[in-house]
Amino acid sequence: MKIKVDIITGFLGSGKTMLLNDKIKNEVSKQDITVVIQCENGQTEIDSIINKKENLFIENCDKANTSDENFLNYIINKYHPTKIIIEANGMSNIDELLDIFNYLRISKKCFINEIVHTIDAMFFDIFMNNMGGIITNQISNSDFIILNNTASLRGEKLRNIERTLKRINKSAKISTGISISAKPKTLNTEIVLLMGILVCAISYLIYSVYKPVHFDISATFFSWLERFNTIFLSILIQAFPFILFGVFVSAIIQVFVSSDKITNIFPQNTTLQFIVALFAGFLFPVCDCAIVPVGARLIKKGVPLPAAVTFMLAAPITNPIVIASTLYAFPSQPFIAIYRVCLGMVIAFLVGGAFIFAPEKGVTLFDNIDEIPCNCGFCSDDFTNKKGVLGKLDAIFRHAGAEFFQIGKFIIIGSLLSSIMQTIVPKELFSSLGGGTIISLLIMMLFAFILSVCSSSDAFIARTFVNQFPIGAIMGFLVLGPMLDIKNLLMLLGNFKKRFVIKLVILILLISFEILIVFATLF
Repeated sequence: MKIKVDIITGFLGSGKTMLLNDKIKNEVSKQDITVVIQCENGQTEIDSIINKKENLFIENCDKANTSDENFLNYIINKYHPTKIIIEANGMSNIDELLDIFNYLRISKKCFINEIVHTIDAMFFDIFMNNMGGIITNQISNSDFIILNNTASLRGEKLRNIERTLKRINKSAKISTGISISAKPKTLNTEIVLLMGILVCAISYLIYSVYKPVHFDISATFFSWLERFNTIFLSILIQAFPFILFGVFVSAIIQVFVSSDKITNIFPQNTTLQFIVALFAGFLFPVCDCAIVPVGARLIKKGVPLPAAVTFMLAAPITNPIVIASTLYAFPSQPFIAIYRVCLGMVIAFLVGGAFIFAPEKGVTLFDNIDEIPCNCGFCSDDFTNKKGVLGKLDAIFRHAGAEFFQIGKFIIIGSLLSSIMQTIVPKELFSSLGGGTIISLLIMMLFAFILSVCSSSDAFIARTFVNQFPIGAIMGFLVLGPMLDIKNLLMLLGNFKKRFVIKLVILILLISFEILIVFATLF
């Protein structure tokens, strides 16, 4: 059986050793042989009573040994433990520690069970402003985040910290000074999704071996499963190459193109600002999954709010990768890509222009937003000790990998739901719903919001509805989705104040619906 490894990260004084004592008391049984590796000694020491346990061994290591697989291998061979707890050095890059577990002689003996990050909430803003790269890297790799010293914080201040943490790591579980050992583990969405895919795959394999002729009762189910499998796989096979290419382009821009460079392309003239905002997506192809943080940074850098909003809404549609994927999804209907770009630019211009007549001030949520390079946590200048081209390439591949898996689950869920609707819901129902222009448009706009598919691949899902809905309704899916869906709404709430988000959402919905209704009646 492999050795279970828990890693505790956090700056000095954040409560790592207190958590370590708690984990040993509550999680280490008499049958376990536990080794605690301390890479940092703070004010709190391991409890003397705990220290006397016969099956507990404590080792200290310096910073040099932290990233040395030989040291860990030595510990394993010396104690033959069933569990290892590592109290990491708060000033070290955690990726150096995690890289140890990529070595074959280490990975075949042990695995990382969980990574916990502890934070002193009173000093969180100070750390983010001064050492944002280090703390972001630790947070982005954590499974659990514990906020200590929260008693004196007001509710809004604590919520702001939690929003920042969620912005860096959406999947981490956050608690306030509560031991995670008492927290029951729940199935996350990735596990549920994987289980669903496995069930479908196993069912299809059974179908392949035992044809419906042997199971007359199951003939209808297997027939549906074959149609579902065909639609589901066809969407994924065509969409994934564009997603993969898109995340690499996005990663290159995140690593090599700073927000200052993007900001500098906006001129002082108001008219020219809108023109640049509308067409900047061609030069900086950022998809809708990453555009919200970019837009927030632009506003913090001094770009006027109307131009920043226009860029934030137009860029995911004028993205060359999005245009190419739309053309590929509709090979015999290239006008759909043209309509999509034109309608998106018009709506983005009108929504952005509305803020000239209804201005907002102080819309961003955090003063230290520039300290967070992006959601993946891999784009900071001090993300790695490597310098030059190798360091940049490392950041690009890590960023692309993180974004690919983050986006991938949305396209899988979207393809799954689309395939189910295409194979379960009768076509007559779609025809009756799609008969009215307003109803069909509202349905497709609702689908765009719920499915939350990346703009570089949503055209492949939209194509499956062509025979059920008119082109005007399909455009509602293609235009609204990159501007507003569930994941975008959550990112907006994580970067901007609620008042501004509510106003922006209302403007997007009203203006896009009016423009699309006019388009649907004409075409």
